[in-house]
Amino acid sequence: MKMIYLPLACVMFSCNKKEDPQEQVTNDCTGEYASEEIQDTLVSAFFGLDNALPSLFLCNQQAGLLDGMPVNFKFPLDASSLSETDFEVIDSLGNIHTPICVSMAPADENGENRTVLLLGEFGTAVINPPVEVRVVGDLFTTDTLSGESVCSAIINLNGITTTNVIPLADGPSLFFAQRIDGNLNECNSGTQTVQVAWNGGITPFIGGDTESDLFQYYVGYSYCSGDLIPHVPISIVDINDNDNFHQLCFSTSDEIVKISMMANTVEDPNHDPNLYSEIDVSSCTE
Repeated sequence: MKMIYLPLACVMFSCNKKEDPQEQVTNDCTGEYASEEIQDTLVSAFFGLDNALPSLFLCNQQAGLLDGMPVNFKFPLDASSLSETDFEVIDSLGNIHTPICVSMAPADENGENRTVLLLGEFGTAVINPPVEVRVVGDLFTTDTLSGESVCSAIINLNGITTTNVIPLADGPSLFFAQRIDGNLNECNSGTQTVQVAWNGGITPFIGGDTESDLFQYYVGYSYCSGDLIPHVPISIVDINDNDNFHQLCFSTSDEIVKISMMANTVEDPNHDPNLYSEIDVSSCTE
């Protein structure tokens, strides 16, 4: 197993204090959100597969092959408000497509529920790719659970859009990270757990690796006297369930504020490897 060895720093004093905090979400958990915060809730869409998913099996429709597009949100969604008519996908020629069906599975466990898989016909990868996703129905977020570091509120996302549509040929990247504890924490060792999410489903890219090997390629960072100090997780959990979420188990007590993943370690269902990716660990102020 290939390991990454990182230099030790700040050995003689504690790095628990984060001196230069950089929070993705700065609301006060009262449910009062500025319009730009609501718009930023829709992070990205990922053109994952082009005419490669069976409609009969996934959408209970007549036989055929569908496009697959995970759409990613910063806050968890209320599954009871979800419908295929909540979304429109616009291709580069301006055509508007409504998904045939949508699903939050398999990333539908407590603490996840931030990715919706759209299935349908959304354009073609080279000639006419999808370029925008709109929420056009009453799709609601829901409050985060106890143990999540990101706080949310019930927000109607009707009217928000994103043009951050990752092309078919591009590999996956991280779109979300948060600290979790309590019943959400699946780590059985370590001192803190950080949950990360990719904008599409992933499997190991390096030959011979399994998901349980991926911890060695992630790096978490804490602040110490204004510098970012690297930490490699001691293990990884929430694996082998075919979704886009992992939990990283860290042995350090210094607060992890950023996560990175080296390039060419995971791939999407189209077998495109990731580039180097990093994300801040989201939190909010109570």
